[in-house]
Amino acid sequence: MRRRLSIFVLCGLVAFSIGLLHPGGWQPAAAQETVETIYVVQAGDTLASIALRYGVTTVEIATANRVINPNLIYVGLKLIIPAPSVASATVTSASDPASVVNRLHTVQADETLFGLALQYGTTTRLLIETNQLDRTGFIVAGQELIIPADARSNRAGVAQPTTPLPAPFTHIEIGQLPLYQGSVMEVTVRTSQPVSLTAQFGGWSMPFAQDGDHYIGLVGVGAHPVSGVAPGLHNLVITATQEHASPTRVAANVEIRPGHYNSEYIRLSADRQQLLDPALVAAEREKLNATWSVFNPQRYWSGPFRVPVDQFIRISSPFGTRRSYDGGPFSSYHEGTDFAIPGGTPVYAPADGVVMVAEPLAVRGNAVVLDHGWGLYSGYWHLSEFKVTPGQVVKQGDLLALSGNTGLSTGAHLHWDMRVLGVNVDPMQFTRQVFP
Repeated sequence: MRRRLSIFVLCGLVAFSIGLLHPGGWQPAAAQETVETIYVVQAGDTLASIALRYGVTTVEIATANRVINPNLIYVGLKLIIPAPSVASATVTSASDPASVVNRLHTVQADETLFGLALQYGTTTRLLIETNQLDRTGFIVAGQELIIPADARSNRAGVAQPTTPLPAPFTHIEIGQLPLYQGSVMEVTVRTSQPVSLTAQFGGWSMPFAQDGDHYIGLVGVGAHPVSGVAPGLHNLVITATQEHASPTRVAANVEIRPGHYNSEYIRLSADRQQLLDPALVAAEREKLNATWSVFNPQRYWSGPFRVPVDQFIRISSPFGTRRSYDGGPFSSYHEGTDFAIPGGTPVYAPADGVVMVAEPLAVRGNAVVLDHGWGLYSGYWHLSEFKVTPGQVVKQGDLLALSGNTGLSTGAHLHWDMRVLGVNVDPMQFTRQVFP
């Protein structure tokens, strides 16, 4: 289920760093108590601007949230907004037409999700999506739920005046939060007039494609143990360029959480030792980079991806697993998802695309690469037989190949690879989440 963060900024380029919160988190509220106002930090915010917006002081917000340094906050951080003191009470009226901020509700013993939806004037579906609950909507007493900002309850907190983005930006969303190593960051931008958009994140460029009245960009959060994106805060800078005008930039720090990957030792047979030769590995990667580093502004897929095999014994090696070959260091990782299946098992297209590669490779064995558009590519390694040719258009569920044990492989299986402009990402997230 997706969770997005809308961005409103005061002006231009603003950078943020992390503020540490009290590890105890929110304290459960007693039944019938007023629900606390929760504000989610957005790009362009400072503690001072938030305090001004709600008629409190920076010290009051910092104290309520145990923030060590009031000047250091980051996108996605949830802040309790305390009631203003007499000295600082200049609160915006709750009748203000601006949107109401997200609020936090502590579930009581006799409450249901349906009842809370009625109470707050929202829907169970929106509560499920906002809180990333499973489809049953199961909740328990003491659980804390975020009440969406557009809920119309009389128990609403202080109104949230929106602040304009610098022209020509009118709206920006960063999703799908929370972001982990190996996930895909999706950025949606709306502007008041046509522009050329680019973004930079973690040393990677993010091109944008126009989709109706907005622009969408995707970038992979690298999970490589050496060259990947380390957990912590990383700066995202979005640049809009117009004819006869200076570029306009909006920036925000985005929190990346650790992937928590396992480790595995791999022993290769003597006849496959030479496949670890760094020169051979580099040459093959360079060859494939020429394919999956190309941005195609046309999108072929829609909706969730399917798993590329109908049945499998197990996932024998998940994405991101740190690997040691023949007792060497854990300096590499698993770039995709491995399915344990017998040789000769049909392999299907998980989504619509165009075949870019269908040929034998040294390390990856018999390989197929699909272009799904917008910089998104999928790969299928160690195959035994091809059923497609380069340039062929395929639909979700079309037969691509048969599984095998070719290349750098220790047994029959299918390796499923997903990349965003060459950055490996977890393939299974595309079966659980819909992009865009």
